[in-house]
Amino acid sequence: MAAIVQGLERQIVVLDVVGSIPTSRPIHFFLLTSMRSSPVLVALFLLLSTAVVAQKGSLYAPGELLVKFRPETSAASQASSHKAAGAEVVKTFSHLGWHVVKLEGRRSVESALRSYSSASYIEAAQPNYYYQLLNTPNDPDFPLPGMYGLTKISAPAAWNLTTGSSDVVVAVIDSGIRLTHEDLAANIWTNPGEIPNNGIDDDGNGFIDDYNGWDFRHNVFDPTDQHGHGTHVSGTIGAVGNNGIGVVGVNWNVRLMPIKIYNAGGSDTTSSMLIAAYEYVRMMKLRGVNIRVTNNSYGGCAEACSYDQATRDAIDALGEADILNVFAAGNAGVNIDVQPFYPASYNLPDILSVGASNSNDDRVFNFGPVGVDLAAPGVGIRSTTNANNSSYGNSSGTSMAAPHVAGAAALIAAYHPTLSARSLKATIMNNVDVLPQWQGFVKTGGRLNVANALLSPTVCNLELSQNQVLMPTKGGYLTIEVAAAPNCDYSVKRSAKWMFVETGDVNSGTATLRIRVGFNSTVARSGTITIGDKTLTIRQSREEFF
Repeated sequence: MAAIVQGLERQIVVLDVVGSIPTSRPIHFFLLTSMRSSPVLVALFLLLSTAVVAQKGSLYAPGELLVKFRPETSAASQASSHKAAGAEVVKTFSHLGWHVVKLEGRRSVESALRSYSSASYIEAAQPNYYYQLLNTPNDPDFPLPGMYGLTKISAPAAWNLTTGSSDVVVAVIDSGIRLTHEDLAANIWTNPGEIPNNGIDDDGNGFIDDYNGWDFRHNVFDPTDQHGHGTHVSGTIGAVGNNGIGVVGVNWNVRLMPIKIYNAGGSDTTSSMLIAAYEYVRMMKLRGVNIRVTNNSYGGCAEACSYDQATRDAIDALGEADILNVFAAGNAGVNIDVQPFYPASYNLPDILSVGASNSNDDRVFNFGPVGVDLAAPGVGIRSTTNANNSSYGNSSGTSMAAPHVAGAAALIAAYHPTLSARSLKATIMNNVDVLPQWQGFVKTGGRLNVANALLSPTVCNLELSQNQVLMPTKGGYLTIEVAAAPNCDYSVKRSAKWMFVETGDVNSGTATLRIRVGFNSTVARSGTITIGDKTLTIRQSREEFF
């Protein structure tokens, strides 16, 4: 009988050599057993394994398998099976019953598995999987307690797959960055269209000498940090990795765009300054700069004491430009579903709101089962500081948690460059480590795990039950079914006021939208409702209903 595929999500325990903590993660462990015939599942294995290898790099040794026969199988039948598969036994684990075989010529693992699966006396057959040590940087501060956050979020396991890319840009909207810091300078973004310090707007974007970003607090070209907050945040996102000095960021290699909105005292930023900063980031994205994510470690009083429609609109525009916006959820220890903390509390599909956990994964600072999406390490976090070019220190707050998530989004974008901003958000949310202490306190019930996210991306493709609807002139109600993966958030926007979306202007995952169309006694009319990246056209016409 043919073998079947079992354990598509079997867990493999990978020892973390940094913290000596076992970490379990699904890596699509394919095991063939001979219980019943299932050629469909065998084909599924072959398809999925090929896709995984092509995308992730080899997970198993080429030209090698492990095979186990049923105890009653004769030596002759074993030899016949190996010959049919084009395999030679190179090692036997007698007490376990496993044979290690090497394939002849260019015989593929997939074809050999197919051959073994046809034999009724095969108990199991599988690839010879690779096991690797976790990628550990040589930065001397990495083993210090203040860098526990990187191990908590499984960054060392993620670094086996990618350490980031200079093609990915993170806009750090904060107090600026110390541009000359030894652990940040190599990762600071530079504007390829601008010549520094020549007094000319070389790229014609309306900003003179914006070679490294812009200071929107003082409206000058130099975004150098005078406060320190932005420098600390930036180190968590992207302090240079494996350079033998200081700390390491979630990304060893990335580009940090300094967007300065605070003075040396960290105060006096206005709505118009913040909107100008958002608009600059959006403009540069539309001009071709690969800005995938913004980090926003600010909010609440006295920065944003109430709902600010103008600022919300500017953040929404960033999302429409396919930029994910990570916001700190605040430090007052309150439920932001009850006491909103803006901008993190704005219900927008491209905002990812982050709470903070400590080294024991305990809950600290603000929370909200609706308004806070996930937790990330934010207590006693060591990073780059602003005192001089080689200074480092610890700090706490959701300001420190947010850059872990922004850094994770950048790392995922480096590894999966085609993912949209909303897919990045869903990927992060769908791959958290679910923890009991976070159940009911954040939307996902868990804390960031970047390695899981790299291995299991979520693609947010929306499908509508209808793309066009004809309505009578008397109006009425209609429902549209939206199919989407969990945590794929999307806006619902109408083009005309005679259409009313009663199920809200932001939805998530699979949902039923209820739409009311108003009375129309005059000429035919049509309008559209944009649902994520899909368009629903609604037409009212008396003639078409006679």
